[in-house]
Amino acid sequence: MTEQITEKIKHPEINQLLETVIEGGYCVGCGACASVSGSPLKMELDADKKLQASIDTLSKPAFSSHSILSVCPFSSQSLNEDQISQEVFHNDCKYHHQIGYYLDTYAGYVAEDDYRDRGSSGGMGTWIVTNLLSQGLVDGVIHIHQRHPSPTDPRLFHYQISTTIEQVRNGAKSRYYPVEMSEVMQLIREQPGRYAIVGIPCFIKAVRLLMRQDQLLAERIRFCVGLICGHLKSMRFAEMLAWQCGIEPGNLLAIDFRKKLPDANANRYGVEVTGLQAGKMVTHVSPVYDLYGTDWGLGFFKYKACDYCDDVVAETADVTVGDAWLPQYVKDSQGTNVVIVRHPVIQDMIERAMTAGTLQMDRISADEVAQSQKSGFQHRREGLAYRLYLTEQRGDWYPQKRVKPSASHLNKNLQARQIMRVALAAQSHLACKNAVDAGQFSVFKQQLDPLVQKYKQLYQVSLWKRVARRIKRLLVNLLGTFKRG
Repeated sequence: MTEQITEKIKHPEINQLLETVIEGGYCVGCGACASVSGSPLKMELDADKKLQASIDTLSKPAFSSHSILSVCPFSSQSLNEDQISQEVFHNDCKYHHQIGYYLDTYAGYVAEDDYRDRGSSGGMGTWIVTNLLSQGLVDGVIHIHQRHPSPTDPRLFHYQISTTIEQVRNGAKSRYYPVEMSEVMQLIREQPGRYAIVGIPCFIKAVRLLMRQDQLLAERIRFCVGLICGHLKSMRFAEMLAWQCGIEPGNLLAIDFRKKLPDANANRYGVEVTGLQAGKMVTHVSPVYDLYGTDWGLGFFKYKACDYCDDVVAETADVTVGDAWLPQYVKDSQGTNVVIVRHPVIQDMIERAMTAGTLQMDRISADEVAQSQKSGFQHRREGLAYRLYLTEQRGDWYPQKRVKPSASHLNKNLQARQIMRVALAAQSHLACKNAVDAGQFSVFKQQLDPLVQKYKQLYQVSLWKRVARRIKRLLVNLLGTFKRG
């Protein structure tokens, strides 16, 4: 593959990107490299239905004044999140070792209109970009909308520019689905205006990197709105959910990944799928925990790149929105957001709305925000250090991260869990392909169940060890009390 592309594109940066990020499996499909003016790269779906960078053989590369490697979020030649954030936020913000720079941190929800009903959680993400538009601070919002699949492009979602309040609000909710930004970046160049863009951490990082070398994008993109991210999924994740509801792969036409269910905890949401079943249009809703493979910790259909990311909360965004997975909020079925504010304009907007009563927000600490994403930070900090160590031991290339390779900080059980998570993610792609080829979802489950059971056993062993330690401490304390008495 390298020789073929080298013959067509005689450019050292393209070859280096190919030999490290792309061939190493670290491409997250964001489209930043294809967004560089004159880039010979394009984004297309691979066999696992992940978006990946590839060579556009019809292009005429003319980008000598621009860098491809410096805009890729997983290139070792691009700035890391701390370096980017220091440039943008350091004068105004405090710093926290997990959530990065921040002006203020909140938890709450939108109390006006139906923002909360239409959103995945508390409605804050849509409320923020809607107010940026309605207050004349931007002319358009760049975010993800549903689209109609076609024979040449089966994707259900893509980036789109919304210029009206209704368009913005129609783009609410989380999308666990691959998208890319190169087409919309070209639209920004062609359509003068001020824009806000919404994205997951690696995408917002890529936008910041593009803005550093493209003055036109830097002038037109005024706000970056980040979404807290567990990991990115391939298209197969949506197909797997729909298949279990009776809609076979290729027949899914629409999906709501975060259907709120009444009288259920916020993390017990549903999935709504619409598509063709026996030639008829149908819609099904199922609680997410009734469907196989929806445990986020299993990492089914995860991009490999996501296991080499150390940014949980979009540290380079002007404001970050996510789920408030905290005990005092999780029982509310309507959902509650955590919000990390880094831009004074957005901070003022939120404060004024709190005073007016249109937002119901609590001030929480940076530590509480980090606690709300505890599992994510454990996986992308302690877990990442061990995965980097394993990659280094194999002698393979990996993107330089703020976390350093290490094995000594994790016990054997935690190390085994990391190995199993990598295996589960990789095998899910293979198992789904086999199931689709066989035309039976049961093949997918049969091939993954042995790994899933081994993974769960690691948790059970760890749990019993913790219980045994607690019992031991209790007996020691009781014995000490008895002796003193």
